[in-house]
Amino acid sequence: MKKLLFIPAILFAVVITAITQSPQAALAGGIGNNYIAPSVSLGGGSSAFGIDSKIGVADNFSIRPFVKFPSGGTGYGASLTYDWDLRQSPASITPFLGLGFEFQTANNTTNSNGFGQIGADFNVSDQVALLGSVAIPFSNGTTTVNIGAGLRF
Repeated sequence: MKKLLFIPAILFAVVITAITQSPQAALAGGIGNNYIAPSVSLGGGSSAFGIDSKIGVADNFSIRPFVKFPSGGTGYGASLTYDWDLRQSPASITPFLGLGFEFQTANNTTNSNGFGQIGADFNVSDQVALLGSVAIPFSNGTTTVNIGAGLRF
């Protein structure tokens, strides 16, 4: 349980930074607030490079497909998230909460796992988004922190 105490601290820091430094209004999910982003996943004493993306499918819902490349394998999957609409806020941050499924292949074996995800997108400009999330697996697995910066479209 102590391992998870850093999650609220990270989210609090991201929200405070976004509120105090950005005059733009946030965009919720939906069409027009999509991105593709190189990212890094950290967890379990290892790291992996990957590609995260976000595709808005409704006003407050997004699909977030990803591909990760840890040493000796590949992980891929997607999550469905609810994106909070903060358009009335001075912050350009969009917090989200969702559920997903991941497949990992390594050494001729395939593992799959469901996970819960919490995070936020920070829209730096009309073209750039920063992202951060925490994925907590439902069964055996490692909690991972994902951070990235990408191009909005």
